[in-house]
Amino acid sequence: MRKKSLSILAAGVVMLSVMGTVPVSAAEFIGPVQEDTADVFTDGEENENGGLNQIATQLAEQTEERAQQYFDDRENAEKIVEARKKAEEELKKAEEERKKAEEERKKAEEARKKAEEVQKKAVEAEEERLAKRQEIVNFALQFEGNPYVYGGTSLTNGADCSGFVMSVFKEFGYELPRVAAAQCEAATQKDISQIEPGDLVFYGANGIDHVALYIGDGKIIHASTAATGIKISDYNYNTPVAVGTYLE
Repeated sequence: MRKKSLSILAAGVVMLSVMGTVPVSAAEFIGPVQEDTADVFTDGEENENGGLNQIATQLAEQTEERAQQYFDDRENAEKIVEARKKAEEELKKAEEERKKAEEERKKAEEARKKAEEVQKKAVEAEEERLAKRQEIVNFALQFEGNPYVYGGTSLTNGADCSGFVMSVFKEFGYELPRVAAAQCEAATQKDISQIEPGDLVFYGANGIDHVALYIGDGKIIHASTAATGIKISDYNYNTPVAVGTYLE
């Protein structure tokens, strides 16, 4: 269909050219007439009809070729423009994906840093918790060897089991009941498998009648008897009946 249109266009331009009425733009579109075509005009008197037909044919061919080239160039240009638009769209999409990936990376990095901060705080809190327990244990250990005194609460001059424990914790701001049974009842109960330094271990065959401070490694410090005073023993020197704590 387009070829037919081009042929009609070419024929029209040819007729206008022969008649000398071709516009400048059309003449430029067609291009210069070939030299051999001009020669036909010089021989016009002898071959007037044949010469005009030959000229018309050559002009039509040239016009059709140029018109075909024009449409081909325009079609190629449109394809290039379309390809450029598509490339720009792909580039824009890739940039959006890159930005999205960068945002996700930043979020992941922020989450990682936050997790590290939480973990760091948790470690610091645990270290502080254990340090406080160890501080109480270390404080109690300095009174090893001091005398046992029934009803006493003095860490230096003598204390009984509950008086010893009560006086040690009082140095750190804890108010414990006076006797072992009451200390056990007021403490937070724990399983023996969860025992930690600073916990209290309670003993008694017919009710709680003795308490000791757990110092770690299976050991306790306690005001034992008048004969032995404040000493270190294995926590299971006697069967524990309960474990309690006043510490975190």
